Amino acid sequence: MNVHEKQRGVAEAAQARAELYETLALLKDRLNYAQRVDDAIDDFKHRAAEQKRRNPLAFAAGVAGAAAIVGLGVWTVTSAVIKRFQ
Repeated sequence: MNVHEKQRGVAEAAQARAELYETLALLKDRLNYAQRVDDAIDDFKHRAAEQKRRNPLAFAAGVAGAAAIVGLGVWTVTSAVIKRFQ
């Protein structure tokens, strides 16, 4: 094995190592579900704040609608549970 072959082997190993680190970084981003959830929550907060700033009346109506839907769901489940135990 001459010097040129050694240098080529070292360069190939460095290239393979760089590709491995890049792949590991991509996998880390994709498989880190806690970070992805945190990022999605932050994104939602920013979008909600922007919507509230741009159109506060529509934002308030959306919040009231969501609260009504959640309240209706809780009322339905609670009613079903009460009926089952009577």
